[in-house]
Amino acid sequence: VNALAAMVGKAMGVVPVVEHLAARQEVVNAYSDHSACRAVFGSQESTPLPAGLRLMADWVKRVGARTGRDFGTIEIARNLPPSWR
Repeated sequence: VNALAAMVGKAMGVVPVVEHLAARQEVVNAYSDHSACRAVFGSQESTPLPAGLRLMADWVKRVGARTGRDFGTIEIARNLPPSWR
């Protein structure tokens, strides 16, 4: 199990099961720029990943599973990876 999956599993109190799928035709490396966010909201204190995962896990456990809604005809099925169907 990779390190991130192990950390998420630990936060959720489960043993993760990771299934490696064939690579899709997507960007290999992407970088984000947070300057616009900082311009609007100012600099924020960083949250270490384990602490953020614990906060997320606590929220998920408190809120529970939610049902998605049907998007009707806006879903694009063409070229959708089989694992997403």
